[in-house]
Amino acid sequence: MVGKMRTLLFILYAFWGTAHAISVVTPTKVLRVARGSSATLPCFYMTTVPGRDGFIQWDKPLTTPPDSVVIWSFSSKEYTFGTRYTNRVNMTGNYLKDEASITIDQLTMDDNGTYECQMMLNGDLDGNRQSRMDVLVLVAPSKPDCGIEGETVYGNDIKLTCQSKEGSPVPQYSWKRFDTENKERPLSPPATGTTLLLKNISADTTGFYICTSTNEVGTQFCNITVAIRPPSMNIALYAGIAGGVVAALIIIGIIAYCCCCKGNKEKDRERPNREDYQEPSEKREMRRRNDDEEEGRNQDRWSSGEGSPTPSTR
Repeated sequence: MVGKMRTLLFILYAFWGTAHAISVVTPTKVLRVARGSSATLPCFYMTTVPGRDGFIQWDKPLTTPPDSVVIWSFSSKEYTFGTRYTNRVNMTGNYLKDEASITIDQLTMDDNGTYECQMMLNGDLDGNRQSRMDVLVLVAPSKPDCGIEGETVYGNDIKLTCQSKEGSPVPQYSWKRFDTENKERPLSPPATGTTLLLKNISADTTGFYICTSTNEVGTQFCNITVAIRPPSMNIALYAGIAGGVVAALIIIGIIAYCCCCKGNKEKDRERPNREDYQEPSEKREMRRRNDDEEEGRNQDRWSSGEGSPTPSTR
């Protein structure tokens, strides 16, 4: 590949030699490489300037903000690294002639993206000074996390979920269903994606569901057991609610009883004692006059011989 590219460059060099303009080419547009390994990003340039005074610069221009990878100075022969690429990047090939390739070591998922190779040479600033390529770091899917959203009760709708935390390229998901006898039961329509919606579930929904997460690097899967239960199995919930209501009524009754007892005691304290009770003076005076009148009448009857006098009640 490199030999063919060099031949093409020499042919173009003859053409650009009269134009006096630089040209930069990245022959590989998509580079796929496994995580943890090294990757060489090829970049070639053509120029009519005999000397090399300037620099080679690699960036990730589509990140926000743009991420600097490395700058190589022809004059000082020194590297200036971007924050995430310190001591991970080296120039590859004959950079003093026609090659501006770099090698990145210990690739991670963060190294995914678009890279731009740019040449800045004094005396040759016209022409196509940069070219881009993509790096795709390959990572097998991690074992997906699976779960059930919703209550597995007759008539309900539930959702099965499946998601790998890692995977590059982004994993594709598929689902299979097996009944309690371990016989595959087709899903209609065939299910793809990170969720599987099951509507109006019944006894036929019971079984084992397998979610498969796949990309070009590898495959992982998880199992979900779905056991449908009838609404009557919620009796424990209803009994708990009923018990709570009864307990609340008992507490309210005890509080009401205590309040009534307290009110009766207060009324007893307010009621006067009969032994300490004293009759009002007006009533005593009226009773005394009535007794005197009654005694006078008795005296009159005695004097007239109608009988013996009646004793006074005073």
